[in-house]
This record gives sequence, structure tokens and C-alpha cells, in this order.
Amino acid sequence: MVLEVLSRDDVYAIHMAAMEVLERVGIVFQHEIALKLLRDAGANIDDKMMAARFPEYLVREAVRKVPSQVIFEARNPNYNLKIGGGRTHFTNAFGADHTIDLGTGERRAATLKDLEEFTLLSDYFSTVDYVKPNIIPQDVPKSILEQSMALAQFKYTEKHCSPVALTLQGWRDTIRMAMTLAGGEESFRKNPAILDTGFNNVPPLKYSREIVDLMLECARYRIAFDISSGALASASGPVTIAGTLVQAIAENMGALVLTQLAGPGTPMLWGSCATILDQKHGTAAYGAPENGLLHVAFIQMARYYGLPYYGAAGVVDSKAADGQAAFENTFNALIATLAGADVVHDGVYGILEAGVTACYEQFVISHDICSAIKRIARGIKVDTDTLAVDIIKAVGHQKNFLTELSAVKHTRCHIQEEHWQPLIVDRTPRADWEEKGCKDVVKRAREKAKEIIATHKVQPLDKDVEAEMNKIVKEAITRATYPGPLSGH
Repeated sequence: MVLEVLSRDDVYAIHMAAMEVLERVGIVFQHEIALKLLRDAGANIDDKMMAARFPEYLVREAVRKVPSQVIFEARNPNYNLKIGGGRTHFTNAFGADHTIDLGTGERRAATLKDLEEFTLLSDYFSTVDYVKPNIIPQDVPKSILEQSMALAQFKYTEKHCSPVALTLQGWRDTIRMAMTLAGGEESFRKNPAILDTGFNNVPPLKYSREIVDLMLECARYRIAFDISSGALASASGPVTIAGTLVQAIAENMGALVLTQLAGPGTPMLWGSCATILDQKHGTAAYGAPENGLLHVAFIQMARYYGLPYYGAAGVVDSKAADGQAAFENTFNALIATLAGADVVHDGVYGILEAGVTACYEQFVISHDICSAIKRIARGIKVDTDTLAVDIIKAVGHQKNFLTELSAVKHTRCHIQEEHWQPLIVDRTPRADWEEKGCKDVVKRAREKAKEIIATHKVQPLDKDVEAEMNKIVKEAITRATYPGPLSGH
């Protein structure tokens, strides 16, 4: 049974309220080309405010053009994904500018090496279905930041990569890198599934020129992207959960309409990074239960529109890899999974204090949390074999399931799928635990992170592909030294 918090009447009321906001208030797009596209399609444009007001039919027409499923391809086809096929997928976390040093335990500025190592861990963890950049390196010049980050991702994982898009030129260079990975520009234009990215708006009800540029570039190539409102209830959104839903739906739909006008059929994941503002401290409360409620409601709304859902449901507010971090990561990621999220972004969450400080130990702990969640989501398989009547008969009253041969074979056949297999959870007798040094979960996670980084190997990029990617980075360095005009659309 799928978890829900809205009745059918609630869903319809929220939809109608969002349509009223779109038609009467509208969305600001600080971009002349976007406003022209919307005006030509029938939107009412306030030129002074740069706001577009949408009749409902524009929304309905645009929603029909968005694919209900999105294919993500990886350089290793074993990691290809179908988003929207009824299974919940997890990403790692995104965007830390600081790191808890794995050797010293001290907090410091994040580096490109950290990004490489977190990407390598993402490649290793079975819970991470596709890879976001955990780290925004602080030791890389801004002129080559996006290019260097994309190269690190492409090199250190065989899974599908979702690089960051911050500037138009940086995103164009990342697209060129993806083209080399896809076998050339022509192949990429036919099938750009090797790449995706994601965007947030500027709540309330606004998109900046930079974000619109990037969305239009995605539409040009039909590159998939996730669009997630970042509204904070009681600050950049209404205090009520229902009101925040209404505003966020309007914001997401504004981007969806624009994108489908610019590039009909561009795949989109529709979702939420919204949560509440903690009025006591003036901080975003991502570990709050209201975050989970927002995701469940958003998932129901995405289902109403027939759109794949993407939501940041594993974020933690704790400043350390502790009990608070564990329960914050667990309950919101579990709630979103049970509600049927297509993608739980930030699910395998290796960052503390709501996206600021990356933590290797927390990443390993979060892997175990999310592997348990995935096990719960699989449910119980019931068929003739799993009912095990013949096995029960063979064991009878005098034997047990550890010694009866047929039972042992049955166990070997099913134990991996039936019983959760944790990576660092300790279930040993106390005497064994004490003999090994009484290590808590953080110490065990630290040791496991070091082991994985030292031993896990990724299939190297093709030498010619990597050389071409490095060439793109060098061109960006030259461009920063001798800047020329940046061409527009």
C-alpha cells in the first residue's frame, strides 16, 4: 500500500489553487527570450515585472509533452536506469563546500580530491543509483570549476553522472564532454541520455536569467533535468504546508511550460527541495518531519500530473555523524520511498548541516540506512518457493534449517534477497566487539571509507575520450585568461 497524506479532493484543491496562482500572480522570468516564447504561446506578460501569467490550458498542453519515464544511460550499461518505472532510485548528496578530513577529523575547505573520493565511494555503494557531485571544490578556479567537476565525475564512476550547471559556458563545456563520452555530437543529439542536471528557482515565484539560460540549453538538446522548488515555509513560501505546495507547484509548472515550448519532449523530473524555516534559529530545517510530509504530498501531485518525481528527502541538519544525523536521514528518506518517489535525491547523504560539510563517515552510515530502506521497499515475495512448505516438511520437528540439506540449499538460494546485508552494522557478540576495540559505528565507517578509497577500482575512461575532456578544461583556462564574448541563444 502506497503512503498518502492527501485525499482526492485535497489533490484537486491544491491543483486548482496552483493554477489560480499561475493565472493571477504568474512567474517572473528575468529573460527576454523566455518571455517572448511564453507571450507567443498565449501567456499574459507584464513587461515591467517580467512576469508571465499562464492560462491553465498552457500547463495542460505542456504536461502532455513531458515523457512519463526518463532513461539515464551510464558509460557502463549495467548501470542504465529507467526513472518512472515504478522503482525508487537514490542519488548521493550534492554541493558541500567543506569536508570533515578523513585523516585528521578536522573541518576544512573541500577539495577536488574530495570530489574524486566521494565519487569513487558513490561508484562502490550499491545504494547510489546515479551520481551527483557531493563536493563543490574550493581549490579550483571558478573559470574551470564546472569542467573540472564534470571530469572528476566521468573519471571516477561508471554510473550515470548528473553534473552541476552553474554558468552557461561551463554547462556548454560539460555538454561537450558528454558528447565525447557518447561517441560524438551527432550521437549525443540523437540520444543525450548520458547526461542530466538539475535546477532550483528563486522563491517566491521567480527564475533568474542564469537559470533560464541553462534550462533553455537543456531544451536545445533535449537533455533531462530535475526542477525542484526550494521554497522555505514561512520565509520564501507560506507558513502552511498546503500553501507551500501550491506555490512550489506553480513554480515548477512555470519552468515546465517554458521548457516544453523551447524543446517539446525534453525529459523532466518534477520535484521538491522545499522544507520549513526554523523561525527560532533562522535556518532551513531539512531534517524536520514536515519535509517528509511535503515529499509525500508532492509525490501524490506528481502522480496526478503523470510526471516522474524527484525530491531531496535524505538531508540532515546535524553537525556530526551522530544519532540525530541517522534518524533525520532515515525517516524522511523512508517516507519518500514508501510514498513511491521515483528519485530520492540526497538519499545516500554524506553531508552534514544541510548541505554544507561533507563527511566520509556519514556517507558510509547513510549507505547502510538506505540499503535497509531499499530492502523494506522490496517488500515480501510470496510464491510457492518462498512459502517453503516442502522445506518445512523436510525439517519437521526433529531437525533445523541449518543442518537439513534441502533447507541449506534453499537458504543459499534466497538469503541475499530476503535478508538485509549491511556493510558496517555490528551484530557480533559483545566479547568479539570488545576484542576488536569497542569501535562505534563512526569508527567502523571511517575504516570502511579508507578501505574503499584504497582498493575500489573504476574502469578507466578511454584515453582519447579523457584527452578530449582535458582539452576542454584547458580551453576554459585559456578563455579565462583571454576572455572573448559569450554567445547567446
